[in-house]
Amino acid sequence: MPWQTPKTDWKATDYFNIEDYNRIIGNLSYLREMALEVYKRFQMADMGQEKGYSDYIYADEVNAIEANLTAICDNTYPFAVGERRTYYPNQPTPDYAEFNRIESACLLIYNNLTGQIAGRRRLAFTLGGARL
Repeated sequence: MPWQTPKTDWKATDYFNIEDYNRIIGNLSYLREMALEVYKRFQMADMGQEKGYSDYIYADEVNAIEANLTAICDNTYPFAVGERRTYYPNQPTPDYAEFNRIESACLLIYNNLTGQIAGRRRLAFTLGGARL
């Protein structure tokens, strides 16, 4: 899934919908792939498949989002992305401030990784003598 611009202007009156969920899990997966271009391989929690309108979003799936945001920071650069939350079934869900935190963190990491990938040094020749 390609990178999708995160929504970083959540308001208290906004509703979290399936497109928002799918964008966040897609962007986290994309960030992991970007990270693997410049960092060692690392594991992330399974976030499952994209959701449809007949699907529910469960607390453990939101916790996987939180865990994966932490995993990316732990294995790349320790960005200040706010406090990791844990959610439980039939308890309060993330609010607009949490979605702003999560999506702003994704954008911060994306911009940083984009710069790291673009700025890495490359040899002007191929080792072993083969020409390109």
